[in-house]
Amino acid sequence: MAWVILTVAIIATLIAAAAPTLATMDERARAVSTANELKAIATGFVLFGPLVGAYPGNVSDLTNTLTLASWNTCHLAMSASNVANWPTNAPYVPFYTAASGNWTEMGRIRDSVPVRPNPAARTPIFVEIPGASAADAAMLELVVDGATGDTVTFAAPVNDTTTIRYRVVSTGVVVNNRC
Repeated sequence: MAWVILTVAIIATLIAAAAPTLATMDERARAVSTANELKAIATGFVLFGPLVGAYPGNVSDLTNTLTLASWNTCHLAMSASNVANWPTNAPYVPFYTAASGNWTEMGRIRDSVPVRPNPAARTPIFVEIPGASAADAAMLELVVDGATGDTVTFAAPVNDTTTIRYRVVSTGVVVNNRC
């Protein structure tokens, strides 16, 4: 009986010692999965802008047909030429992007893109994940930027939640001050 109690105690100690490491590995795996989806969206934005003639105002525009009622990142209506150029190279990401936003392991990517000034003047384009935990935001920043870059940004958390901002098109990549 003593051996059984001793064996159970040793196993419990090993589990207790390994639990934090396993939890960190899970958090990192979730951040890597989210980072991969955000990177694919960023690639879609970089392709979309020059080919269509404007950057999409919604993430869902990467896979859903543009109309004259669709907006660009300056919150102006897409032109007839933008709408005509869309099907030539669509879709711009390898997965469906829903108008209600895309769910990742760290939260929902908001469909609407934060409005940029008009003219856009080469300002970067961001997508956002609102309501993320501070720990998730920090882990995503670590995975994407190594905690030293500025692709992932987030404000100080309020009640342990924050909005993650992921730069999909940087200032130097924006083509011809397009909206």
